Amino acid sequence: MESLTTLVEHHGAAVAIWCAVGFLAGSVPFGLILALVFGKTDVRTAGSGNIGATNVARVAGKKLGIITLILDALKGGIPAFVVTQVTPIAADDAIVALHGGLVGLSALLGHCFTPWLRFRGGKGVATGLGVLLVLHPEVAGYGLGAFAVAFVASKIVSVSSLSAAVVVVAALFWRGPVDASLVPMLLCLLVIVGRHTDNIRRLRDRQELSP
Repeated sequence: MESLTTLVEHHGAAVAIWCAVGFLAGSVPFGLILALVFGKTDVRTAGSGNIGATNVARVAGKKLGIITLILDALKGGIPAFVVTQVTPIAADDAIVALHGGLVGLSALLGHCFTPWLRFRGGKGVATGLGVLLVLHPEVAGYGLGAFAVAFVASKIVSVSSLSAAVVVVAALFWRGPVDASLVPMLLCLLVIVGRHTDNIRRLRDRQELSP
């Protein structure tokens, strides 16, 4: 709380600007654009209707899905990385961590609620991964491991994503001293889980789509 108060009191304008940059970066619907341009398909009208990498791979091909995954991760990771490196608040590690987390959260929200698509967007997994790789790379490794194990066992991406989210939350607390980015990271994870509400319902009804 002290870090947040200090950040807002002394660097409020910079925080607002960087969070806006993060949101706008996150709002670019790469999956939709790639599928329209190269796959001649509107992913919103096929498969699960989602604009993320999984549905792009499902309806427009695995290559476009992989490219979407990378770009969606970068649009979260790059703003979080840049703000921790070039802003004038870099002397205070706690404030830098918090600022990076807030910008990463903004990018995730931009992806999930993009204004260009009437505030409808993706599930946030790839964008959240990008942010996590920058701020907590070791925790991202645990999450990727959990995703891989769950995917091998279930062959369902939503199950794997939710499993990874649980492991990431546990790892953030287990790894040692909690830094100031914890709250934004937990909010990112809550948004991701919330965006999977439909998937959870379909899993319950045994109707979830597999790749």
